Amino acid sequence: MNTVNMGITQAAMEIFGGFICLMLAIIIMINGNARDSWKLLKKMLFLISFAFFFEACAYMFRGDTATLNIYMTRISNFGVFFMNIMLTYIFIKYMYKLFEEKGIRPHKVYKIMVDICIALNLIILVANLFTKWMYYFDDKNYYHRNTWWYVYTALCIVCILVCTFMSFRYRKSITRLLFLALLCYTFTPIVAIIVQTFVYGISVTNIGLFIAMLIMLAAYLREWSSVRERTYKERKSLEIIVLFVIMIISMGASVVSCIISIKKLSLSNSENNSMMIAHMVSDGIENEFLKPIVVAETMSNDYSLMQYIKRSGKEAPEVVEDDVAAYLDSIRNGFGYQMVFAVCDKSRAYYTYNGITKYIDIENDTHDIWYKWFLEEGKHYDLDVDTDEANHWELSVFINNELVDENGEMIGVCGVGVEMTSLQNLLVKYEKKYDIKIDLIDKDGLIQVDSDATRIEKDYLDNSYFDKVDAADFLYEQMGKTSRMTKYMKDLDWYLVVEDKNPDKISVFSMTISAIIIFVIGIIMMGIVFFVIYIRDRKASKEIIERRKMSLVDELTGLYNRRAYEEDCKLILNENSVSDIIMVMMDVNGLKYVNDNFGHLAGDELIIGAADSIRTSMGKLGKIYRIGGDEFVAILRCSKDTLIDAINTFEHLQEIWSGSHECELSISKGYVIGNEHEEMTITDMKELADKLMYKDKEECYRQKGKIRRKS
Repeated sequence: MNTVNMGITQAAMEIFGGFICLMLAIIIMINGNARDSWKLLKKMLFLISFAFFFEACAYMFRGDTATLNIYMTRISNFGVFFMNIMLTYIFIKYMYKLFEEKGIRPHKVYKIMVDICIALNLIILVANLFTKWMYYFDDKNYYHRNTWWYVYTALCIVCILVCTFMSFRYRKSITRLLFLALLCYTFTPIVAIIVQTFVYGISVTNIGLFIAMLIMLAAYLREWSSVRERTYKERKSLEIIVLFVIMIISMGASVVSCIISIKKLSLSNSENNSMMIAHMVSDGIENEFLKPIVVAETMSNDYSLMQYIKRSGKEAPEVVEDDVAAYLDSIRNGFGYQMVFAVCDKSRAYYTYNGITKYIDIENDTHDIWYKWFLEEGKHYDLDVDTDEANHWELSVFINNELVDENGEMIGVCGVGVEMTSLQNLLVKYEKKYDIKIDLIDKDGLIQVDSDATRIEKDYLDNSYFDKVDAADFLYEQMGKTSRMTKYMKDLDWYLVVEDKNPDKISVFSMTISAIIIFVIGIIMMGIVFFVIYIRDRKASKEIIERRKMSLVDELTGLYNRRAYEEDCKLILNENSVSDIIMVMMDVNGLKYVNDNFGHLAGDELIIGAADSIRTSMGKLGKIYRIGGDEFVAILRCSKDTLIDAINTFEHLQEIWSGSHECELSISKGYVIGNEHEEMTITDMKELADKLMYKDKEECYRQKGKIRRKS
């Protein structure tokens, strides 16, 4: 790989990583997690994304001695090192805040050591603006290390080792997953720095940080998804957002990479020009197939269609004919396909939006041989070129996707058909614009898609060299005055062959506009698909969400009920994470006396008053449950100091409370701090908190007895 291509590859990787980190930070921001540690994690993702963008700029502008490029290269390199320093600063703050949230106060010596290293690195970096101690640039505007780069790197390693020691020192206060994530975050950059020391010309440090941050984020999402107060609706919304963002990032990175490559390689040789055109064609074809593949995949995962097909095999195909037809018609009208189909494997009924069109007969009907091949190949999905019996025998590309039941058993096939003419129009557009010839062929060399319909599934191309072709990149071959690029398209299981009739041409402007248009169209298509999925899921799950919510809430107080408490206790028991929690048991004093003498309305007033006092003082620190008539439990996630403040507020609210039937509110309490009793289970904690609560109740009654005797 030459220097130009290596720089382009590195810049594309940096931009791709930067966009991913940026979008992940936005996801956390949308999530709205109130914990300070996760706010710091968001800042770390932002800093890494900026470091990626700075490094991408450094690769894009290096090697050019124009005034702007010289300044941009120097600014970019300074930005990379400065972001790494700031990242270290935020990370040590993150670790301190993380442990504090678990009730641990780490010794300040760790932060002092890291702060000293950060200060020294800042001095080295700023001094390098006026010297060449750390790095310098040659006459061709290329970056080179100098002696103090190794000092800077050594100080970074010291910071990482300090953080690693902290992780081991306080590992018992955090979950195993989070501990492993912290270790990965500290060890991965060390490995990257060591590799960076011996490998010159490419940057791997930021890549190491990126991998480490993904592991940290995985731990975050795991912990976030396990919190019960997140409703089913919120979790599904986050899943949709994550999937949509990942697909946008993938397409966006592809477009950005194309734009950068076009700009850099427009002055390069004919091979590079031809390869860039081939990449644009490949991206365009992949985007053209993206929508039908996603739609077919969505159909295969649709619960309603699965149930219809199961009934078709168990009862009779005609029983669900109208239902299946209506479902397929909604897909057809929603996405504009002329063919949408489903096949039941047991009954062999072939459903379209017109109902049962036919019954598959692989033995006697040669037109149904596709179904036999699909079963024999055992693929999750495949593409098949065939005539559409239900659409005037139009030549189409069918995306066949298997239907499986809850047990993973194959029960049928579903999919959509894309008219060949729409694909041919795309090929014709590229062929006219770039003076090229495009073919999609199978492994035997048989043409599957061509702008000339007479060649489809009739003519063959040379496939003797396919053993040299893979999915990573195009195989380039010079053939006289023309060039041929071949690539295996894994998602289609076809080979893309692009013949450039005139390699010595390229239009940067037009290709850039084309890339942007493809990107926008792709986003719109994905947005439509994900919106439809979200709306369908929201309608289907609304009733479940409401029922679930009502089943976990106490009707009188609005707090969580005993069922919610038992489910959360089971979750904590399974995760063995008592060190993260504080359990508080509470019981209203004198409720029986109030009920017997003033009636149950007065008793309910006391219970509601107790619930309001607990909710106001502790509600933001965890979850509150009413597990009996006058029994309450709080499972909190906070430090001991925060708990004491909450209890003081709790006591004050009791003192000032007054109701219409009763003027006094008294609540006994007992609490157990998990990280002080790590050997306990959640059941043990409840029993101990219960004993402490009854001890507090006895003391309360004893004092009240004395007060009554004095009065």
